[in-house]
Order: sequence, then C-alpha cells, then structure tokens
Amino acid sequence: TDALLEGAILVAVVLFLFLGEFRSALVVIAALPMAMLIAFILMNYWGLSANLMSLAGLAIGIGMMVDGAVVMVENSFRLLAEHAKDAGHRAVNKTATVLEAAREVAQPIAFAIVIIIMVFIPLFSLTGLEGKLFKPMAYNISFAMAGSLMLTLTLIPVLAALILKPKEERDTLLVRWIKRFYLPLLSWSLRRRWVVIGAAGALLTFSLALFPFLGKEFMPTLREESVMFRVTGIPSVSLEESIAVSEKIAEAMTPFPEIKHTTAMIGRAELGETADVNYMEIYAELSPKKEWRTGMDIDRLNEEIRQALERAVPTAVFALTQPIQMRVEELISGVRATLAAKIYGEDLDVLTRLSQELKAVISAVPGVRDLSLEANLGKPQLQIRVDREAIARYGLNADDVLEIVQAGIGGKTVSALIDGIRRFDIVVRLDPASRRDVESIRSIPIRTAGGQLVALSQVAEVSMTEGYTFVRRESLQRYAVIQMDVAGRDIDGFVKEAQAKINQRVKLPAGYWIEWGGAFENQQRAMRRLAVIVPLTIFLIFVLLYTAFNSIRHAALIISNVPFALIGGILALWLTGQYLSVPSAIGFIAVFGVAMLNGIVLVSFINELRSRGLGVREAVLRGAELRLRPVLMTASVAILGLIPMLLSTGVGAETQRPLATVVVAGLLSSTALTLLLLPIFYDWMESRESSRTGQEGEAK
Repeated sequence: TDALLEGAILVAVVLFLFLGEFRSALVVIAALPMAMLIAFILMNYWGLSANLMSLAGLAIGIGMMVDGAVVMVENSFRLLAEHAKDAGHRAVNKTATVLEAAREVAQPIAFAIVIIIMVFIPLFSLTGLEGKLFKPMAYNISFAMAGSLMLTLTLIPVLAALILKPKEERDTLLVRWIKRFYLPLLSWSLRRRWVVIGAAGALLTFSLALFPFLGKEFMPTLREESVMFRVTGIPSVSLEESIAVSEKIAEAMTPFPEIKHTTAMIGRAELGETADVNYMEIYAELSPKKEWRTGMDIDRLNEEIRQALERAVPTAVFALTQPIQMRVEELISGVRATLAAKIYGEDLDVLTRLSQELKAVISAVPGVRDLSLEANLGKPQLQIRVDREAIARYGLNADDVLEIVQAGIGGKTVSALIDGIRRFDIVVRLDPASRRDVESIRSIPIRTAGGQLVALSQVAEVSMTEGYTFVRRESLQRYAVIQMDVAGRDIDGFVKEAQAKINQRVKLPAGYWIEWGGAFENQQRAMRRLAVIVPLTIFLIFVLLYTAFNSIRHAALIISNVPFALIGGILALWLTGQYLSVPSAIGFIAVFGVAMLNGIVLVSFINELRSRGLGVREAVLRGAELRLRPVLMTASVAILGLIPMLLSTGVGAETQRPLATVVVAGLLSSTALTLLLLPIFYDWMESRESSRTGQEGEAK
C-alpha cells in the first residue's frame, strides 16, 4: 500500500512536469482511485480476495491505469490551446473542443487498453502454485484496466471540459529540453535509417545472446524477518532426547545478539505433513537491524548460527530456511526444501542405494547446500519370519502363528460390551511382562495341532531390525527423495549440471527414473505454458490491430515493437545479477502492453495527419513532435509508478523487484526505440507503398 501511494504521488509529479499545470494532472489522477475502486468491487463480486500479489498488480498497473486518461487529457489540452490561439479565449467552446479531442483518440485508446488486457491472458493460463500466486494479479490488472477504459471514455472528458481552461500552449521546460534533442535526432535518423536500424538490430541481437546466460528460477527467495532451522535426527530418537537436543540448540543460539528469542517445535501432527519426534523446527526471531553487530549481514549470521549448531549437536542434520519459505516449499513438492530429486522405482532397498549414489554425485555440484536424504530408514522394528518347514512338522500353518502374534502383541477384539447406547470392544492380549522384550516374545507359547505347546522361536525367527519409518508414494509409485537448497546460483543451471553428472556416473536400473521437484518443477511448468500462450496471445493482438487499422502493414509495424521491448529488460537483469523468474516474465508481458499502446497512439495520429493531406515525411515529423509528450508521459508514469516497488526493502520486496526491474528498463528501451524506429519504419513502408501505388497509376 505504501508503494501504491508513493507511485500515485510520483505519477502526479510527472504529469505536472510534462503539462505544466495542476488542473490537467488533477483530471488524470482522478481516474486512479476510481479505477482501483472498480477493480476491488469486481474482485469482491467474483469472490477474489486482495493479497500481496493482487495489490502488486495495482502497483504495476498504476502507470497503465492512467495511460488512457493521459492521452485523452493531453489531446484535450492541446486542442483547447490551438482553438484559444486561433479564436481567442472567450470564443472557445470547451465542451465541443473536448468532444472533438475525445473523438480523435477514443478509438486508439479503446483498442490500446483492450490489447493491454489481452496481454495478461497468459497469466490466466497458469496452473499450480504459480497460478494461485499470479492469477489474482492478472484479475486485478484486468479489472483496473477495464475500469480505466470506462472512465477514460466517460468521466475524464467531462472533467476536462469542466476543469481545463483554454490558454496558449507552451511546452514545459522539460518538454522543450527533450524536443531540443529529439527532433534533430529524428530528422537525422530518417535520413540514415539503415544506420539506426542496424544499431537497434545489433543491440537486440546482443541482448538475445545474453538470454541463455541469465539464470532461471521460479521465485526469488523472500528475506523474512526471522530464520528457521530444520533439524533431523536419527529415526529411533526418543521424545526425551529430542527435548534435550532442543535445549542444547537454544543454548547454542543464546550468544547471538541478533536473535531475540527461539522456539522449538518437535514433530508435527496436524500442520501440513506429519513428522516423527526426530524432526524439529527451530524458529528464531531476529532483532531489528540497528541492534546487529557492525558488519553483520543475514548470510553471514546464518552461516555462524549453522556452525554453532553443528558443533553443539553433531549427530543431527541442519537445514536453513524461513517460516513462510518452508510452508511454500512443502506446498510445491511435499518436501521441506527448495529443490528435491525424486527417484521412482519398486524396490525400497534399490531406491535407498540409488539415493545414496545420487547424493554423492550431487554433493560435488557447485552451489548445493543442506543436501540430505530423508531419514526414513533406521526405525527399530520387531521382525517375525515364519519358518514354514518347522510349522509343517508341527502341523501348523502361517495364519495360526501370525494370528497368535497379532492377538498377543497387538491385541484382538473378541467381543463387545453394550451399556445402554454405549458400546465397548473387549480386547485380549498378552500381559506386559510377556511382550516387553524380544526374549519374552520368543517365549510366547503356541499350541500345535496335536495339542502340545511350542515356543514361538521354534516356528519363527524373531529379531530386531531397522525398518522404514514411512514410504513415500506418488501416482501409485514408490520413490525416495534427496532434498537440497541452492545458494549462489540459479536453480535451472544447477539442475542441468547435476543431471548431466548423474547421467555420466549413475546407471539407473530398468524401471527406475529421476524427476526434479520443488521450485524447479514449478518454474519449468510455468515457462512451458507461457512459451505456448504468449505467442498465441501476440497473434490475437495482431488480429485485433489489423481490425483497428485495416492494414497488415500498420499491425506488423506496431507488433515490431515487441522484440525491441526485450532489450532493456534482459540487459537490466544481466547487469543487476537477477535471474529470469516468473515475476520477471510477467514484467516482460507488462512492457509489451505499454509498448503497443504507445505504438497505437503514434501510428493513429500520423494516419490522422495524412488524412488531412500531409505527405508521409511531413506527417511523420509532425506526428512524432505532437505525440512525443503523451508517449513520454505514458511511459514515465508507468516507470515512476514502479520506482517505489523497485527500491522497496520490506518483506516480499524480493518477489516484486525482478518484475519492476524488467518493466522500468524495458520501458526505457522500448520508448526510445518507439520514438525513433517506429517513425523510421512507418516512413520507409509508407513511402514505398506510395511509390508503388504511383507507379501502378502511371502504368494504367
């Protein structure tokens, strides 16, 4: 909410800098809270709750929500100024002038906003956890844009007619300064189009060449205000021993001034997956940063805590996480780690052997952290194996022996006691002395078919062994899990390197295979779906553009902005060391929408000038000059609306920063290229078309 407020303030400042008066800025800003209100009403109507991601959608859409209003108000402001200059201030009919301005831009605004809504169609196709995270954002942006379209075509012209005053138009200092550089640069670019096109193509090629080197991940890791250590002991540990271990851990964490207090939770019965008493979660709430030691950061603190815990309890396995992060990881793959390698197969012993081999291979991959096998082997079990040759000599069968074992050790219901409406089962079993240890169980008497008594040890082998605490199954298939975290590199690159080494060093038997789960699984699923849906959406947008302009050339001209919008986002991710994630992919989608909006506004206005009799070159120069301000305003409000999100340091900021980085940098590059490349392409294509049409006319 702070980012929303700060973004709205920055938007107002930008409008004032470009228009030079508060009235115009006030008219535009009036659309912002009303569009948000419409979005919340529609969200509530559809039963969708506001959360971090849906509010982030509004923060992303601050600039886009006022784009239509910006174009409408700027055009009204321009026409009022022109009419005031021609006919005088008193002779200007504000209502008629604003209506004329609205007619000029209503169609391109409507198509542009509809296209922005269509741009977010891919987010509605997401499934799984990524769908639950990002669909609310898509709904909120779409509802807000629909509200802004309605307001732009109805309320904004009314407010413009009431509030704006006709006066001589004077460019603000900022606009004059920009035009001083832009107009000569545009003229030079039109004369040397191939130099500019070649430079832009080289820049696009360079950025696309960097794309494979961008690391890939599902979501950036949240920086919460607390840390949590997962502690796993041997499966046979008792509750008393686990409590003693938790006390040792608390004592080891006490010397750290950065830790406010610690809480241990042993086992787990009802929250998420169940866990035995050998599993423990140590929650540590951190003190405010100002109370930390000089030079201490979160990574160094985590490592020092880990070393202290390993010294205090060398028999346990420690894994670092955070409370929210841990719950999300369990939702993703059912394991308590960022990444999991799942080995599927039939035989538990083979799965155990393969998991140990894979662990040895993965441990050599750079970036692995907290690598461990699930502690599901080592639970003490009493194993009774019937000796079929012995029971045959005594005239017994296996069921006779096992029934006595079941009744004597586990208990067997033999009758029921009915007391009114209550019913109680009557269970018989051996007394505690006869089943307290292995020797007592071996001495359990069994009556043979001939009536004599023999000890259980004479017809069965009774021993204590280590068994499995639990057996994991997925899709009716057994599997073993190797869980790990990844530090200092992207998950996608880590998995590819680990899989390559596994293929070289581990030979899987027939019927056994490996799948990677966790964040990697979600990232792959989301990117595969977006790779299909995004091109399809761009095709639908192309059809819509063709409908709007009735020209394949103009539709292709505007779509050509899309690849150039990638340049800034890719370069920004590479320079800042951020990875390509689902949030950054959504940032690219948002950039495409704004880039096409600017293209529609510019091409529509140039077409309007040509319909008034201007030549191609003259219409391009005049249209670029007059549309420079609205194009810069729409891009600037979108950029500055995201600056608070880009600079935010609160919990959850890590999730939004890649998105804001891509949008800000992508709009910087796409706007610059829109103002240069699009006029160049338009001039080139239309000049060729005019020449061809003229030649055909002469031939006829």
